[in-house]
Amino acid sequence: MNAKLRMVSTLAGVAMIVGACTGGATPSPASSGGAASQPAASSPAESGGASPAASAAALTGSLTIWEAYGASGSAEKDAFDKIVGNIKTANPGLNVTVTDVPFNNLFSNFETQAGTGSGPDMYIAPNDSLPNEARQGLLVDVSDLSATLKAAPYNTSDVAINAATVDGKMYEIPESMKAVELFYNKSTLTTAPATTDDWKANASKLGWVYGANGGGAYYLWGLYSSFGGKILDDSGKCAATATSGVADGLKWLQDMKAAGMHFYQNDNDAKADLISGKIAGFIDGPWQSGDLSKALGDKLAVVAGPSGPGGAWAPMTAPDGFYINASSQNVDLAKQFALQFLLPANEQVFADAGHLPANTTIKPTDPIAQSFAALMPSGFPRPTAKELNNYWGNFGNALAAAIDKGDSPTTLVATACSAMDKANGK
Repeated sequence: MNAKLRMVSTLAGVAMIVGACTGGATPSPASSGGAASQPAASSPAESGGASPAASAAALTGSLTIWEAYGASGSAEKDAFDKIVGNIKTANPGLNVTVTDVPFNNLFSNFETQAGTGSGPDMYIAPNDSLPNEARQGLLVDVSDLSATLKAAPYNTSDVAINAATVDGKMYEIPESMKAVELFYNKSTLTTAPATTDDWKANASKLGWVYGANGGGAYYLWGLYSSFGGKILDDSGKCAATATSGVADGLKWLQDMKAAGMHFYQNDNDAKADLISGKIAGFIDGPWQSGDLSKALGDKLAVVAGPSGPGGAWAPMTAPDGFYINASSQNVDLAKQFALQFLLPANEQVFADAGHLPANTTIKPTDPIAQSFAALMPSGFPRPTAKELNNYWGNFGNALAAAIDKGDSPTTLVATACSAMDKANGK
């Protein structure tokens, strides 16, 4: 990107320069745990030879990249920085400027800047805003990488590829898969709660993350199926009617609050209370695995969220991945960087930090990651329907009103559903 764009990117967060001029910032082969064996780039044989984007040349040039791993603690951020160091060691002519952006600002900052032709060359994040950004023309179509990603050594799952696809085109380069489940301390919760009734019996020991403006609506999704509810019908119309089970899920959370369950505006506060022993468990995703495992050791375990009278817990399952700015002047370089990032030696670094690679041949060695991986097939594939854009705020606000104000779940769901349909022109 040009100097003006780099200045804009720098103002978005605290920048870390990883490049030839950084001296000690780049790990040496001895300390980077895999850099020595990192190839300069994927050969045609390694990448399946299916994509012209798979280059055998060493990478040269400059890239600006945004990530938000600092928001969830140190483990993910350290792993990301280590992989960037591995790539830099293998490509001495490559300069990378990494900016850690607060997660709550990541998508809005990107959309604002990319919409005016600026912003980073690429960013890595969950696919929360993928459908919206793709349809706005803010992202590069990377469908030409699909065959390469499905072949060795990337072996990207079909689930990840499908979740990265909007209206028949791929706009995300999948890195890992994520969903939320129950972290718990085995020493204080000797039997993991499996059902909504089990949870109620242990309410004072458990926590739940909620909040307005969408965050809580993500954690809430898995509970819909527990009560037989759903949000969208096949036509894209809101299906959360008064009798659909969605309101029953909100009512259950109100009952859990009355029974003593702890509620949190953000997951880092819940994590701190689990580590300190104030609670024995809460729902969250694998991005917290590294810090929780470090603090609790073999006391930590993971199981599915609560099943209920309507069925099993089915949280949203979707990939983290790379998105390339349609305004970038370095599209090919960004693709090559992503392909090197996804090489098995590098992905293993992320797997050891709690990520669940989209590469089906990389198996986590950590017991917590293994538990998440085993539960992933039971998740609900994250929809890319455009109508979902108007789910987050409406149902996030409904959840906050149910917990903070005790408002009627039936009324809240009806209001949120009506507002969602109105915004979607249904």
